[in-house]
Amino acid sequence: MADALEQAGHGFTREPIDCLQETLLQKSAQGFDRPTQMWLIGGLVAMSLAIAGAIWAEIGSFREELRAEISSVRGGISSVRDEIRENRAAIAGLAEGQARIEAILNERLPRER
Repeated sequence: MADALEQAGHGFTREPIDCLQETLLQKSAQGFDRPTQMWLIGGLVAMSLAIAGAIWAEIGSFREELRAEISSVRGGISSVRDEIRENRAAIAGLAEGQARIEAILNERLPRER
């Protein structure tokens, strides 16, 4: 590069050319080379996939727990409904019994005239 500039006749002396070369070479030396960049990007992608997989697995287990809990609650609700039906039937039976008792009492007790 220095030889090309000197031959082109731009008026650069050796000192500014050396300074330019050092400046340009330092800029190109910064950062990572391409294989290192590819490994870093590949590592980040692999880590992202692993994290996404772990999150997906956690979501799946949460779904299963939620489904089990919902089915448990539904089973509880159906058993409560059965108990309500039984209680209604018992209340109806008690109401019939009370009506019979009132009818018997009305027949046997003297009425006020």
